[in-house]
Amino acid sequence: MSSDIIGLVNLREDNPLRELNDRRPLATIPVGGKFRLIDFTLSNMVNAGIANVGLLLSPQSRSVLDHIRSGKEWGLARKGDGLFYMPEDLEDIQHPVEGDISSYYKNLLFVKRGNKRYVLLTGCDTVQNIDYDEVLHFHRHHNADATMIYQKQKYAFGREGYALIVDEQNRVIGIDAKPEIQAGENLYQRGIIIEGEVFQHCIRRAYAKGYTHLVTDVLKRNVDRLRIFGYNYQGYAKRIDSVNAYFQVNMDLLDMQVWRDLFFKDKQHHIYTKIKDEAPAKYMEEAHIHNSLVANGCIIEGHVENSILFRKVRVGKNAVIRNSIIMQRTVVGDDAQLDYVACDKNTVIQPEAVLSGTKENPLCIGKCSVI
Repeated sequence: MSSDIIGLVNLREDNPLRELNDRRPLATIPVGGKFRLIDFTLSNMVNAGIANVGLLLSPQSRSVLDHIRSGKEWGLARKGDGLFYMPEDLEDIQHPVEGDISSYYKNLLFVKRGNKRYVLLTGCDTVQNIDYDEVLHFHRHHNADATMIYQKQKYAFGREGYALIVDEQNRVIGIDAKPEIQAGENLYQRGIIIEGEVFQHCIRRAYAKGYTHLVTDVLKRNVDRLRIFGYNYQGYAKRIDSVNAYFQVNMDLLDMQVWRDLFFKDKQHHIYTKIKDEAPAKYMEEAHIHNSLVANGCIIEGHVENSILFRKVRVGKNAVIRNSIIMQRTVVGDDAQLDYVACDKNTVIQPEAVLSGTKENPLCIGKCSVI
């Protein structure tokens, strides 16, 4: 167990899903029927025995606080260690600073007081079930100063990212920022295990010099000085950095193999979420369901195919929902037809409405809309 690691989760990032909803941080975007994106990050940490986790909060963090609360569901409600919220200073809200160096610098006291040998730095935009114990073993085996987690791409990644160049010994010899990642390149997965003393020293020097980004201004500049290695994660992992990526990740969960890899990897690596005691889904006599995820509290009277329905969704008589994501407490009226639609929560789709998008560009409907 990785009890000698302290975790830092950076939630201070732009929300790339503005077309869907710009009133919540990316961390609490719903995924897979009943989960939130941050559930995967926190669960991966606690599954590895990390008991000291700090969340670098963004200004819009009400939904984060409401969802996580004391961290009880993740075993982080503790007397000593546990979950720590780190809100932004008023100055940072009024005068935002680019990059993550400033955020890390202003919270170095948390790392120092934690008194752990290693620091795990991660974002909150990836759906995965990774074993950080294996990453730590890799880090120790190579006597690394920092270990960057990456995934070798089977297909082209049509969005910007960092490509790691590694040698035969898995040492990182180059870091390239690219507008698109091609098949065969190593996409950095926004996860780093770094020695605590090295982290504190680098952040202090970088802040003093006015640097802004840890990866490009610190790690990339020091690939020859620091022992930086790359860990190739080969399990399921996808970043949510666009509406199309969000839609694809949810559709992937309809694949039973992907579902098992994420949620039934083994008896020790569960994905936890906020518990809500609700009645099971209710299927009326006319209901027809095929290849779909339906959460608790739903009432289905129509046809649902290749779709994900979150808690307490109501589907009216003769309504047809295909290839869509319908978030909690949405009401789909009688005889309505939805195809390739991503619908946020508390929305009302009126009877006989016809809404259609495409696989590459799903139609997005904001929260509390009436269509």
